[in-house]
Amino acid sequence: MSKNVLILEDEDNIRSFVVINLKRAGYNTVEFALGEEAVAYVRNHNDVDIAILDVMLPDIDGFEVCRRIRGSGSRMGIIMLTA
Repeated sequence: MSKNVLILEDEDNIRSFVVINLKRAGYNTVEFALGEEAVAYVRNHNDVDIAILDVMLPDIDGFEVCRRIRGSGSRMGIIMLTA
């Protein structure tokens, strides 16, 4: 069974680094730079097992993304990524 990981990070270099390493480890990834996009994806897909969320984003922050994901009823694992 493959694991699907959502990556939410607005900095391209950091997001690419995380995605490359997760793929090398055998994970499937879906990636976003904006919180609203990630929230919309989770609302329309139930295949995400875990999300890695950046805290500081250009639109809504990672904490708000987390609240909205939880508000949608999803119980996926969530890791907050911050400097």
